[in-house]
Amino acid sequence: MSLVTFHPEKTLDPLFNFDSDRFFNLKRNRGQIDEEVNLPKVNVTEDENFFHLEAETPGMKDKDISIEVHNGVLTIKGHKENKSDTEKKSYHIREFSSQSFERSFKLSDRVDTEKVSAKIDNGVLKVDLPKHVQIKPKKIEVQSN
Repeated sequence: MSLVTFHPEKTLDPLFNFDSDRFFNLKRNRGQIDEEVNLPKVNVTEDENFFHLEAETPGMKDKDISIEVHNGVLTIKGHKENKSDTEKKSYHIREFSSQSFERSFKLSDRVDTEKVSAKIDNGVLKVDLPKHVQIKPKKIEVQSN
């Protein structure tokens, strides 16, 4: 019988074999965090004429966000530079960081992509996605001679 040393950081499944510090984007013992990549939380609702997407974008302004619709995909990108990143200071703890994200959504064929609009208010990005005007069937009355 041979003795096998157990390594808790090594698992049998390579899908779970990752560096947790890098995965969670933390630099322990250095008192700082790299640029964070956080996906904003979203709500998507629908009413008779629109789909509405709301995304949490705290601290971001309109100049920090870009939105693009291409081939039926809505892509929202955000980047906010932390001004203190350029300052030469000696930090004991540094948790403020630059923020970046990119999130894409496959749109329904019912969305009129030419009329999409967006605004940001109090850290919430609101994207209105109008539906195509549906042409309702017209009844044709059949007449007899």
